[in-house]
Amino acid sequence: MQPADGAAIRWIIPSNILSTLSKNTLYNYNNHKMKKTSIAVLSALLVLALNSCDSGGSFKRTRSGLMYKIISDQKNPVVKKGQFVRFDYVQTLGDSVLNNSENNGPAYVVIDSAVTPDYNPTEVFGLLRKGDSAVIVMEADTLRKKNPMGLPPFIKAKDKIFLKLRVVNVFNTQEEADKDRSAAMEAFMKKQEALADVQKQKDIKTLEEYTKSKGIAVQKAARGTLVEIINPGTGPAVDSGKFVTVNYTGQTLAGKVFDSSIDPKFGHPGQPYTFQIGRQGAGGAIAGWDDGLRLFKQGGKGRLYIPSTLGYGKQGAGEDIKPDENLIFDIEIVSVSDTRPAPPVPPSIPNNGNQN
Repeated sequence: MQPADGAAIRWIIPSNILSTLSKNTLYNYNNHKMKKTSIAVLSALLVLALNSCDSGGSFKRTRSGLMYKIISDQKNPVVKKGQFVRFDYVQTLGDSVLNNSENNGPAYVVIDSAVTPDYNPTEVFGLLRKGDSAVIVMEADTLRKKNPMGLPPFIKAKDKIFLKLRVVNVFNTQEEADKDRSAAMEAFMKKQEALADVQKQKDIKTLEEYTKSKGIAVQKAARGTLVEIINPGTGPAVDSGKFVTVNYTGQTLAGKVFDSSIDPKFGHPGQPYTFQIGRQGAGGAIAGWDDGLRLFKQGGKGRLYIPSTLGYGKQGAGEDIKPDENLIFDIEIVSVSDTRPAPPVPPSIPNNGNQN
């Protein structure tokens, strides 16, 4: 896995099959390996509400056969078309959490009876009231029949996907919903930043103890990456806006190598990674690279000890990089330039002497 920014993959089940509780995602799925996370991380309020869903009452089915159960004190009116609903939610498959509001923030949907696809959670949303809790069960075999394009490979025959939710609030206008969403997301981001800072300090301590135990001299880059400089390089300096081409080998602290641009077994030998320093998203790299490589010049060699918060974070990546995994990268700065280098020219294919 090359160290691209945002390498964790988020699967999106087609919207005609399952409603996305937010625009961006329904499932978290990391390079074909589901991340297992304890449901206990949800807020106490949501846990209590969802646990109550499992006591009393029986499941019903919508007109398309979707199973659901609603727990309600019926004190509030049923939501109406055009209203906006805020949910806290958790979505699970077996003992794996696929998505939840604890990690992604609350979900907001508009009630629209005219747009309700078959076998879709939106069939149930219009039956809810403020304060209600619900469990919605999506059966994999039915999903597969209704989706000719197929489902992600981690969803097996006979599987059941559970969506447990609680209606936190109901809004009459989009303006009200947008105002609430802005406040909720601001609070959510502050909480995530605080948690990330705690994790980062823990990671840095672990890496400092690791390098000290092995007698490795390191420098700390601006954002916390520990850098072992073997050769600082003598060419142009790595700096914001520069395009940097890097040969690398990445491993965990346990010594598990997960990718390399020089080892043929990883499928891309002779293909160093090129990215622009300071760029986020596509065309960038994980934050630990952006941070640590700035201590080098062209021709430099060294090793980056990257806190998980500057790597793949709580998402992890693939089978080898677990959530909150600290990483080590051996790096060599192949080039530093003001413009993106041209891609390498593939070798010509022999034509057996035929000239056409």
